[in-house]
Amino acid sequence: MDNCKVIPVDKTFNKEMLAILESSPINANGLSICFDKSPDIFEIPRMKYSVSEHLGFFTDDVLKGFGSLGYFDAWVQGKQENIFTFYNFYLLPEARGRQIPHVAIVNFFLRVKGKANYGVSITMKGNRSTESYIGRRIDNWMPPTRVIDELVVKSILFAFPNKNDTRFAVKNARTEDIPNIVKLLQEEHQQRDFGLIYTEDIFQSALENRGLQIENYYVATDKKGAIKGVCLAWDCSLFRRTRVLKFSPAFYPSLLAYKTLEKFLPLTPFPKIGESFRELTITDYAVTNRDPVIMHALLSEIYHRHHNRNFHFLNWASCGSDPLLKAAKGFWHKNITSHIIFTSMDPERYNIKTQLPYIDIAFI
Repeated sequence: MDNCKVIPVDKTFNKEMLAILESSPINANGLSICFDKSPDIFEIPRMKYSVSEHLGFFTDDVLKGFGSLGYFDAWVQGKQENIFTFYNFYLLPEARGRQIPHVAIVNFFLRVKGKANYGVSITMKGNRSTESYIGRRIDNWMPPTRVIDELVVKSILFAFPNKNDTRFAVKNARTEDIPNIVKLLQEEHQQRDFGLIYTEDIFQSALENRGLQIENYYVATDKKGAIKGVCLAWDCSLFRRTRVLKFSPAFYPSLLAYKTLEKFLPLTPFPKIGESFRELTITDYAVTNRDPVIMHALLSEIYHRHHNRNFHFLNWASCGSDPLLKAAKGFWHKNITSHIIFTSMDPERYNIKTQLPYIDIAFI
């Protein structure tokens, strides 16, 4: 593998990159899935990052893997900073566990040096090949890495009926709600490390850039009609899906149990091989005083409105240290947990005590 080369790649490699992604399935209890980002793997970085780079790993001029770097502005310790993140790291089976991961990591850090003070990334718990690099310094000049928290995705199954029975009413947002929405989002994200920066102009630009309507946002109001909470309910299937690749015999009991429940509950039929789960993603959320009751009201109303066999799951997430996760209590859900990995080129910045790190699961 001494002939490994790291070369920037662009959309001309889209087809090959998608094929490599599919060759890297995730296996859980006999179910093999992939995070399908077809038809265009470059769509997520276009929506998420101010600048992105994509590196191809070649041996004998054949693409064996790729990885991406993205830069975005966010809050860290109450200040606006430029953040870098590693994502989309995939290798063909024959390239794993050899020289490419070492070469890739060195190249990643060489490229970000001097461009951003902080870096963040995530990897699913149990991904041993990636976990082995956490805290490991391949060269002395490279910055250290550490796990600062967990990302906990509450994957809520659309199953039993569940209505909003809180004192907060929930409705689709309207254009005139935007100033109050932005104010809530500003307050929420400014107190979180890696929280996003919101202004009315940024909010309006994001709507257009993502092809969203203001009605995709929901607001929770108190008895006086004051807006106390907001979130976006987003069907992200146009740019990413969780696709089923195969079942093994170990998964048959779970599949049989699901199909049995379909006879009694309004469940969306389980995907066949090659099909994808239908998932509704909750993001861009904020509630007054970080009150779990308000967040629960939003989740309950959205769940109730979409409990119609069109979706399998309602996905919402925060860091594991966030008390707001209590808002998922009462829903039939499964936790999907990942490490949030942090780094900084500056030793003083590296040693900061992070607070409520934010990860936008719409773009994972």
